[in-house]
Amino acid sequence: MNIIARSLSITLMTLASTATYAKTFKYDLLGVHSSNGAIHYPGLDFSQIKSAVLTINKDPLSPDVQINSAELTFPNAAKLLATGFKKTEFGSYRAIVNDVWIYRQVIVEIQDTDFNYAHPTPVSISVSISEKSVFIQPEDDSKGQPLLHVEGIARDITSNKVVDTESVIAEGKRLNLSLKENLSFASPEANITGTREGFVLDTLWMGKGQKTLYLPAPVPQGEFDRYTAIGLVMETVNGPEGQEYFFSVKFTDSMGGEQLTPSLPLKHLLDTAYNSGF
Repeated sequence: MNIIARSLSITLMTLASTATYAKTFKYDLLGVHSSNGAIHYPGLDFSQIKSAVLTINKDPLSPDVQINSAELTFPNAAKLLATGFKKTEFGSYRAIVNDVWIYRQVIVEIQDTDFNYAHPTPVSISVSISEKSVFIQPEDDSKGQPLLHVEGIARDITSNKVVDTESVIAEGKRLNLSLKENLSFASPEANITGTREGFVLDTLWMGKGQKTLYLPAPVPQGEFDRYTAIGLVMETVNGPEGQEYFFSVKFTDSMGGEQLTPSLPLKHLLDTAYNSGF
């Protein structure tokens, strides 16, 4: 293989690796609120925003993120959908939207926000009117008067599919365990006892109800998106009080290597979550 062919092969392998491990995440803004800017047009009211949803690509091999879209929904104005965001030299993300509301072009800017941060983080979105006279190169924009402003706390609402299930009998009642694929964090308003971040485990205990539990993960919180849960490993032990259950979570890193968490007693998990005497 000559040098050019070898170089092309390495490039293609790198691109394939990035495509394989990049993940798409969806966030909405918790406690979202909006305000009108300096420009007011009769019939266009951007206050009392209903929702703000961001779709983001994260590559576990890179600290940068790609904002795919931002969707702002208002009760008294048409929805705004912005795509094609580019990172600016100042660290913010900027997109151009043509022919929206009564305007030829508006500029949507999301201030520098660390979506790799381990906990919910503030997000600020501003929309202004473009003052360009020529629209051939929209990336060379000229910001005009502010049209509206949106703020809130980013909350991960990415669909988290079930990758493994187990069923056991606890206190004479069936307990169903469902392991989710992505490591995550409990939302600030969630009423959860115990750990609030890590592997996600949904439980359905007959006669006691449903719970969403978070299991400690032996990886840095800021690197949760680099790991994927793939299975539950259950173990039954005869203890002094009868049959006892222990479990581990099998997971993979961004390169596909498998790991296993330390074994945890199921009794302690249920005692904490359900305040039971099991």
